[in-house]
Amino acid sequence: MRADPIRTSIPQLAPRSSRAGPRVTVVMPTWRRAHQIGESIRSLLEGTWSDFELLVQDDGDGTDGTEEAVHAASARDSRVHYRRNPASLRMPGNLNAGIAESRGDCVVVCHDHDVYKPHYLIKMVEALERHPSALFVHCAIDVISQNGRHVASHIGNWPELTPGRSWLQFMLRSFACPVCALSMVRRSAHERYGLYDPAWGFIADVEMWMRLARYGDVAYVNEPLVRVREREADHFATRNQVRILRTASKIHREYVQHIYAGWTSFTKRELVTLRFAREVARSWTSAKARELFPSRMRVAGESKFREVT
Repeated sequence: MRADPIRTSIPQLAPRSSRAGPRVTVVMPTWRRAHQIGESIRSLLEGTWSDFELLVQDDGDGTDGTEEAVHAASARDSRVHYRRNPASLRMPGNLNAGIAESRGDCVVVCHDHDVYKPHYLIKMVEALERHPSALFVHCAIDVISQNGRHVASHIGNWPELTPGRSWLQFMLRSFACPVCALSMVRRSAHERYGLYDPAWGFIADVEMWMRLARYGDVAYVNEPLVRVREREADHFATRNQVRILRTASKIHREYVQHIYAGWTSFTKRELVTLRFAREVARSWTSAKARELFPSRMRVAGESKFREVT
């Protein structure tokens, strides 16, 4: 891989002023999901791992009841800290703001609409403990509908530890990101290699997984530890699939040149362009099918980026 420096546009995480604090920081970005965030918070608080802080980072305007829902779900649990941004930071600015306040050795982003199984945090921590070379760990997931009905399980056929170069090559094969966004990152990795890059917008996490895979290995827990809720029919990603595909293609073209050289690099980048055209055509066909047969199409489940919410 090239030894070029990290992009200067990537926000950096300052070292902690003190080692005192919990082992894990959970950052929960939220925006107008007062009706679901309580269940998400309770599932974390009722888990088997207790040494964590939960930083709820609200990017809303305070009028939808999110703050009240957070306080009701936390029931005065001192591990939960709510903060509403004075001005909207959007994604990934909201994530970076939460991580900047973190005190844990490990940082994990948890969405405000998903449900976390009791062993979620402990299994993720244990995987990083077993594999010091891994910069982050991701896990298998169950997919549920908006009303909580089980839809599918996604369990990858990957080893518990994959060399970073091999994982990056695997990610470059498809625009469908194999890493669940609800992954745990070593704080030291954020300090050294940066946070989410705002240049990549909604799928900034895809670029971050690739970036971290350039510099360290990747751990995986092949047990579904999260019940990931399907997106709403009017979700940003559902309405902007082509825009997201275009961003993904740019990320892939950039990272192809980090791992391949010469003619191979040129060929791989051209293949990315062809893949983008094919996926745009497929996205258009799916959109037309939804218009013609709405009762037969599961909108959120179709998304190529269902796990990157």
